[in-house]
Formats: sequence, structure tokens, C-alpha cells
Amino acid sequence: MPINDISDKGTTTVRSRIVRFEEGRAFPDEDRLTVEEPLEIAVRNSKTTLPLGVAFRTPGEDEALVLGMLFNEGIISSPKDVLSMRFTQEKGATMPAWRVMVRVAENVTLEQERHGRAFPISSACGACGKSALESLRIPREERFRESEGLSFSEAEVMGFPRKLLLRQSDFLRTGGLHAAARFGANGEIIASAEDIGRHNAMDKLVGEWLKEADVPWSEQAILFSGRLGYDLMQKALAVGCPFLVSIGAPSSFAVELANLFKVTLVGFLRGERFNVYSCPQRIQFTEQS
Repeated sequence: MPINDISDKGTTTVRSRIVRFEEGRAFPDEDRLTVEEPLEIAVRNSKTTLPLGVAFRTPGEDEALVLGMLFNEGIISSPKDVLSMRFTQEKGATMPAWRVMVRVAENVTLEQERHGRAFPISSACGACGKSALESLRIPREERFRESEGLSFSEAEVMGFPRKLLLRQSDFLRTGGLHAAARFGANGEIIASAEDIGRHNAMDKLVGEWLKEADVPWSEQAILFSGRLGYDLMQKALAVGCPFLVSIGAPSSFAVELANLFKVTLVGFLRGERFNVYSCPQRIQFTEQS
């Protein structure tokens, strides 16, 4: 039995035949894997065509992924800037080779040095492959006020992961997906997105919000399923969210930016424990020492 035999192509998860070793014996079994496929992205107006690179993502919600990515990269400032998206698939490819050409309005400036990427965009790193270090930027210039924005009780914060997990059916089957979720001022989940890449999940979340424009980001918190580094912080600042929660560890740069922009940053949220790295005023603690 070949262990790399994969079926159910074209879905977000696939079945794979495996040899499982357990309790001292090896036996044939089946496992579920999260699909990861490339999507080549290019943007054009009447004057310029700008290749952005290849995003390795989990198929599904591709339009939201691209829309959110363009917004988070500062290429567009509104969904109205996108006139059309044309998805095509290369015929005869060994693995699906999807491409998308995004037509944008004439007022959208396309600059290779600022927006171009020299290498593929991996599912793990939104900033990897940037053509110039100077293009790593924080699009939100103004700082939040420490007393500004929503607040949550300690119980509400600890309840975020459980509420997200109830929506993660594919994660429960594969264990191979990251997620990002939006929570309203009442502590209830508004929307969530999953992908094999942490940054892709955030881009999908932003893209769906851009289409709905339901609740202002200043009245929401974001929960990330993994660690929180510069890239996710940059995307959160781009939309203006003052409250970020990470199940994993934040990086030193993420904490520095959180303090600079007066964003509440919670990390290492596990069960009934978490760390607050900046602006704890937005959390209502029952007891403080």
C-alpha cells in the first residue's frame, strides 16, 4: 500500500493512506491532511502589471484571501479599488496551478519596489520574500488611546479559544490548520477563517470583513491560533484593531509595536492562564495583586 496515495483532491482536506506505528506494531490506516496548493497572484491596471508572487494556501475563500492580502499590503484602500478578479487553472499540470489576475482602478499605484516580492509567499510567513526591507511598514500611523476601545472580562478572554474551536471542523479532523477569529464587544464570535498559513487566515478574515463591513475593527478583538509576530501585528494595525489575543507566544517586535500603538496584546492563552504584554486596562480582572 503506497503511503503517499491521496484522494479527495479539490477539497480543503484529503484522505491519505498511511502506515501507523502504535503500541509496538505497525499497521495500515488512514489520516486526514490539510490541502496546501499554490495560487499565483498578479495585479494590473491599464499601465502596469505587477506580479506579487505565489501564495501557498488552503483552497477556498480565495477571493477573500486575495482581497484581504491586497488591503493588508497597502495596495488597495477599499474593495471598490478592485474592478475584477479572474481565476484560471493551468491545464495538464501535475498539481493544481491556479492563477488570479486582479484588475484595479487607475488611481491605484503599483510599485515593484514597494509591493513586489522576490520569492514565493509561503503559508507560514507573510513578510518572507519582500523585495526590499523598506517595504515592511506599519500602515496605521495614529496610536490608540490606552482607555480607548472595547474591554473584556478575564472569563471572556479565556472563552475565546473554545468558541473558535466549535467552528474548526477541518482542524479537528486534521490538526493542520491555523485560524483567526473576530470577537465582538459581548465576547461572542463574529467570524472566523482557517488556512494552513496563519497570515492567509488573517487575510481571509479581513477580506470577508471588507465585503460585509459589519462591525468596526475598533469594536472587535482578534484571536490567533498560533504565535503572533510582526506580520500579524502589521495586519491588525492596518485595520485598526486595539485588542489582540494569541494562543501562542508573541515576538519581541510584536510586543514593542503593541506598546507603541497602545494595543492590548494577550499571549500564551492556555486554559485558565494567559499573559498580558501591553495595555491591561482593557481587561476586567476580578482580583489583582
